[in-house]
Amino acid sequence: MTIDDNFTERLVKFEGDDTLSNEDHDHLGQSVTQHCKSYVFTLKDDKNRDQKLRIIDTPGIGDTRGSSQDDVNLQHILSYVNNLTHLNAICILLKPNNVRLNIFFRSCFIQLIDLLGENTRDKIIFCFTNSRSTFYTPGSTAPALKTLLESLPMKTMSLTKENTFCFDSESFRYLVARLNKIDFKNIEEEEYNDSWEKSCSESNRLLKHIRTKMPVGIVPNESRSMKHAQLQINLMIRPMLEAMRNILRNLILFDAGSSKVSIELCPIVIKCTTAICLKCSRESLQAAGFQITMDSLHVFHNKCRTCRCDPSDHYPIDYELGYKQCDDSKKIASKKERIELDNIYDKIGNVMKSPMIEVQMAGIRQWHKFMIKLYEYEVPA
Repeated sequence: MTIDDNFTERLVKFEGDDTLSNEDHDHLGQSVTQHCKSYVFTLKDDKNRDQKLRIIDTPGIGDTRGSSQDDVNLQHILSYVNNLTHLNAICILLKPNNVRLNIFFRSCFIQLIDLLGENTRDKIIFCFTNSRSTFYTPGSTAPALKTLLESLPMKTMSLTKENTFCFDSESFRYLVARLNKIDFKNIEEEEYNDSWEKSCSESNRLLKHIRTKMPVGIVPNESRSMKHAQLQINLMIRPMLEAMRNILRNLILFDAGSSKVSIELCPIVIKCTTAICLKCSRESLQAAGFQITMDSLHVFHNKCRTCRCDPSDHYPIDYELGYKQCDDSKKIASKKERIELDNIYDKIGNVMKSPMIEVQMAGIRQWHKFMIKLYEYEVPA
């Protein structure tokens, strides 16, 4: 911030407990938010009962690293949204006086609607930040946004007072500056106070709009769009290949005469952004004579926070795979396992015939390469 009549520069910082490095303020132009993160608030309803409101902060669009990074961010957002039970509203954050909305913004907009279905258009809200300079209006962004909405295949979406909200974070900056022992003139404090009151009023109007006008949410998983199918296929790649590999282990055990021993998969859900590194060494586990390489979890947000290997050597995962040796009197149903293996092959064959196969093959090849690499370490005794 610049202070006093000589415009002296003061660095003002406010650091919270963001242990997952969710925000990056060091690279100008890049999306500050690195990955989706939920913030849950408890509100009171009309009958003074507690009501939970979950706001999901997402990476932005228009990253200076290029459209490829925008596409990565969008895929992450869509995958995250796809796991939700329902969604009451979608807030599109924009800045006023942005006369150009790029082509990729339009593409993201269409993909989002394609994933969530036609009913999404009734759930979209437009929020304008840094709007004090335009007297809490969308400014010249409004005509550009209206033109974009009119160009969409569904022409029922509009920009109105009811679904538009304008805020400014200057009052927050003022409070942080005061914590850093910076003094302000009376007239400056009055301006920040007015900004606070206006932004509070708009925030309350936004919450009331969501709670009264959008009580019924859309269900992401009910969509049957092409984008939804692509996401579902991506999510199935690892479980299918891991299941095939474990069935092969058990078939090897059966053919070797170990009919009372089997290996069971024990997946554990991971709640943070995690990846497996292909180059880093991993611990192994002995199970039924097999040397099984365990998952070595690395904290990963655009780059690995655990090792210095290239991001391309990492594979994002949402569950950790454990193994358990089962020693019981039940014989492994060799025929049944072979049928299960054939069924998985058939499922993969159906995927190969799908229209999205060119899009999905890259992911399948990545995991296939990864599985072969792991197999080199796994040698039955």
